[in-house]
This record gives sequence, C-alpha cells and structure tokens, in this order.
Amino acid sequence: MNGSDVRRVMHSLLARELNTQQVEQLAQASVNRKIASGHALLNEGDKPSGLVFLLQGQVEILKQGPNGQRLALAKVDAPTLLGEMSLITDRPAVATVMAVTECDYQLLTKPQFQRLLASESLAAYKLVVVIAAVLAERLAQIDRKFLELTGQWSV
Repeated sequence: MNGSDVRRVMHSLLARELNTQQVEQLAQASVNRKIASGHALLNEGDKPSGLVFLLQGQVEILKQGPNGQRLALAKVDAPTLLGEMSLITDRPAVATVMAVTECDYQLLTKPQFQRLLASESLAAYKLVVVIAAVLAERLAQIDRKFLELTGQWSV
C-alpha cells in the first residue's frame, strides 16, 4: 500500500473521532509492515508490540486451549484495530493473531504512543477514546456470548 492508501484506510477506521491532520500524525508515528499468510502478527503470551491498524487482509484470532491446542476464536477482516490493550497495559498478548492472507498494517508502538501523549498530542488522546469504544464493543460481544452459552439469551 502506498502512503495515501494507508492514510485513507486509517482515516476510515478513525474518522468518527479524529480529523485528517490527527490521522496523519498517527500515520507518521507508526511503522508500515507487511506479513505473509501463515505468519503471526501477535503471539499469545509475548510482550505486546503495539497497536495494529490492520489495513488490508484477513487474520484469525487463536487462543491456547487447556490441552495445548490452538482454538480459533474468530476471523477478522481489515480494516480494524488489533492489540489495543498493548497501549494501555503491560500485559502479555492474550491471543495469537495469525495472517490468513497477506496483510498490510501500521504498527503504533507503546513508546511512540507515549511520546505522542508526552507532547500532549490531541490525536493520542482521541485514540484512547477510539480504543475505549473498541474495548466496550468487545466486552458487549463477550457478554452476549456468555448469555448465549448459559442459555440465558435467545439468539
């Protein structure tokens, strides 16, 4: 992906909260990466690398099961955010994110994010709002799934 495509997709992910100039600031602070199908963007248990702006491709979210087997939790298509907890906490990655197809993504590392916060970047603060919304939606999905599995929710 070229630079203008990267910014266009990032803007589509963040447009509700960030303006074009703020998206540009995040794009400049992040690093463009490409990964082949079958390779991991994030590995469960590893020190988190940062927030992933998945720009192009499809990934599968995998979790280590009790018997050591990998359980597939979901397939996720771009554009989306992944690894958002890595900017907020120092916890290891809670799941593996495996590329199903070749993927293009931008990586915003925690040190880069902290530099933006230290410079009082409005883009960084607005990104926190986006992350909070993503986490709230994921928590709501978990709640629905829990109720469904316990028979307290009709699908």
